[in-house]
Amino acid sequence: MIHTNDKKIGYYIYNFFASGTTTNKEKYDDEMDAIFADFKSQGITDLILDLRFNSGGSEVSANNLASLIAPGINGSSVFFKRQYNEKITSEIMQDPSADEFLVSRFQEKGNNIGNQLVNSTVYVLTSSRTASASELIINGLRPYMNVVLIGDVTYGKNVGSVSLYAENDPKNKWGMQPIIVKAFNSLDQSDYSAGFNPDLENKDNNLFIFPLGDLRESMLAQTLGYITGESSFGRQRLDQQGSRKPVAHSVDFKRRGFSLIIERPFRSY
Repeated sequence: MIHTNDKKIGYYIYNFFASGTTTNKEKYDDEMDAIFADFKSQGITDLILDLRFNSGGSEVSANNLASLIAPGINGSSVFFKRQYNEKITSEIMQDPSADEFLVSRFQEKGNNIGNQLVNSTVYVLTSSRTASASELIINGLRPYMNVVLIGDVTYGKNVGSVSLYAENDPKNKWGMQPIIVKAFNSLDQSDYSAGFNPDLENKDNNLFIFPLGDLRESMLAQTLGYITGESSFGRQRLDQQGSRKPVAHSVDFKRRGFSLIIERPFRSY
């Protein structure tokens, strides 16, 4: 939480879409819910979603995050639509419950903060590493709210895959992750194969680097300046804090898959 002037700004850094662990399958989504419950109780007026190091993951977690942010949605509101090839679509349509395979709908979350955000706006920090499930969030939220992008052009991956491997053979270390689906938002838009262009450009990591969340950090400072109207926000903080020593981000050590994982039987981004 960042307090400045009359603003209460929630800052959420999210580096990989995963619901949980092997032993606790909803651990990380539960932690996400708790963070947004705190945002809601503190009455945040603005939200910064930092996805610059997030190259994708589970669509289930993407749905969970979007359901915490989008204003005016309910359980029938469409988050995104799945488009398979004609053969698979024909097979799916033979199932009476086919809609659940072709459409991902928002969840109704008690800790949704969408309706308290000023001008129904979310600010998303992006880079060339922002891919797949992260782009699914951007595209899926756009029909419902203003999504302001700050940073660099995103990766450009509007398709998803499914993981295929010998689940009952622990000795097998090989598998496949074929692309099987293309994602569209509720307005049938999927035109980001070349990535999303930022509204405010900032070539991430070109300048002195500070820890994520540090008010001197370039992209966060630029976003705060845009929200508050203080064009010199970052420079003021830098001068006041003094140090210009660059530091590395721990997320540089994380695995980057640029994937959108479709949960069984059909989904992942």
